Order: sequence, then structure tokens, then C-alpha cells
Amino acid sequence: MEQKELSQNFFEAEYRCGYYVTEKMKMVWSHELELLKEFDRVCTKNNITYFLDGGTLLGAVRHNGFIPWDDDVDVIMPRKDYDRLWEIARNEFSEPYFFQTSLSERNFFRTHAQLRKSDTTGFIDLDRHKDINKGIFLDIFVLDGVPAKESQKKRLKRKIAFQKKLLAYKYDVDFSSVGFKRKILYLLSRVFYAFVPFEKYFNKFNKKTLAKYSCKDTKIVGDLTLEWRENVQWNKSWYSDTVRLSFENLSLCAPIGYDKILTKQYGNYMRIPDDISAKNGRSHDGVTFDPNTPYKEYFKNAEKGEEL
Repeated sequence: MEQKELSQNFFEAEYRCGYYVTEKMKMVWSHELELLKEFDRVCTKNNITYFLDGGTLLGAVRHNGFIPWDDDVDVIMPRKDYDRLWEIARNEFSEPYFFQTSLSERNFFRTHAQLRKSDTTGFIDLDRHKDINKGIFLDIFVLDGVPAKESQKKRLKRKIAFQKKLLAYKYDVDFSSVGFKRKILYLLSRVFYAFVPFEKYFNKFNKKTLAKYSCKDTKIVGDLTLEWRENVQWNKSWYSDTVRLSFENLSLCAPIGYDKILTKQYGNYMRIPDDISAKNGRSHDGVTFDPNTPYKEYFKNAEKGEEL
């Protein structure tokens, strides 16, 4: 679908819903819109289903664009479409876009994928010292099947938590900064990875654990990648089709049941919250943005002693 270009006045600072959006944040948003535009292009071209997710979906419905105090963009996909995206990403995304997963880049661990824009800088504190792509990003989550029986849910929840913790010990835990008990776990994880490659274990986690019920006829689907949360597990029929919604200058795919999804996740979602602050809107802590500097240049400047 043809998408509109941003008007020049988009980049001007302004008040939205009483919240002051700076010129810098407008530049960040413009790069995130480019990521969404490119993502939509690739998915449309390859007949891949996706949906706006979380605060991005809420922003589309309530604001026809960004929540004024938000700074990130999220999409979510059915498992089969997510797997298909992994297959084609290398050929479909070219510089400055980079499809980032725990298998496409060493030293990087996420249980979901990200699309990065390499000619910008955007990273969380956890990734500051990692040798990875640190461009502004689009989070790509996955809808997996959720079992109906409580006993099966509990087993799956425990298994996801254990395997995710073991995976995190590979890249996200610093031996020098943890207590005695976690040092032991760290050393045990190193013994484990001496015999089991990280890539093999991550594949097992992604394809066998998270996706265990995705090929079955479950009535509930959910985002299981970050942590087990009941408010991001929904009736599968709410994702049975897509509808295009306006998001700033773009037209993007939303789930047909977006009203029920947002109500479950946020309650009275059309009400503007009393706390209109960045803290209320953001899902990331400690995000650093430089929309005008490629991340490699940003960190070269840092090595020269320039203030970050």
C-alpha cells in the first residue's frame, strides 16, 4: 500500500494532549515511522500478516499516531508469519535496515526480533557495551498458542522462565556485578554452553517451547516472549483478520478485534491518563537516542571522550 510522506511541520515541537513533544523526539518518531513503513512494505510484498501491538496499537486508535509521551513502536505476528519473516529477512531488508535476532548477531539476546535503522542511535542501558547494532528499533513480537488447562499453563510458564534465564546468562549477566549465588549459576551456565551451543538452545526455546501450542487449535493466543502476563493473552478470534488504521502519515495493519484487545490490556483505553509523562508511556527504561548520528559514529565519539 502506498504510504504518504511526512510534512515538514511534523518535525516541529508541539503540545499534544497537553504533553510537550520536542523536535528531537519528532526526529526519533520519524525514523520509527520509516521502520514501520519498511516493515509494512516487506510484509505486504510477501503476504505476511502482522498487527500493531501495545502502545502503538493504542496510539493508532486513540491518537491516530504516537501516544505523545511514548518513544517506541511495536508489532506482533502469528507464529507462522513470524517464522516466515525470519526466512526472508536477509534478502528483503537492506541497509540501513537490519533484522536483528539472537541468531543474526552474536552478543545479542532477545526472545523476540527487532528491526534496526543503522544510520541512527537508539539503545537500552543493558546493551550499551555490547558489540551489536544499536540503531533505533522496531520491536517484533510473536503470537503463540496458550493451552487451556491450568496445569499445562503452569508447566509452560515455568519452562519458559527457566530457559529464558539460562539464555540470558550467556550475554546479559556480568559475572563481576552479581552476588555469590548468581556467580555459581553463571559458572554452571558456562559449563552448559561448553557442550550445548547457544544457537541450538535458543532455537529449541523459540521453536519448541514458545511455539509448543502454536500448531494446535487453541482458543487463546498471547505474547509469551517477555514474561507471562495474562493481560497480553487474548481470544484468537480477535486476530482473525486485519483492518488498516491511520498512524501519523501511514496506514498500518491492526487486529480486527482491537477494541476488545485494548480493553483487556488497558481498561478504559480512550481516556487520557492523569499522568501524561514519558514514564507512563514507555516500556523501556534508560533509552538513549541520537536520531542524527549513526550508532558506530556515536560510539567512536564516545571513545574519544566526548560526552554521551
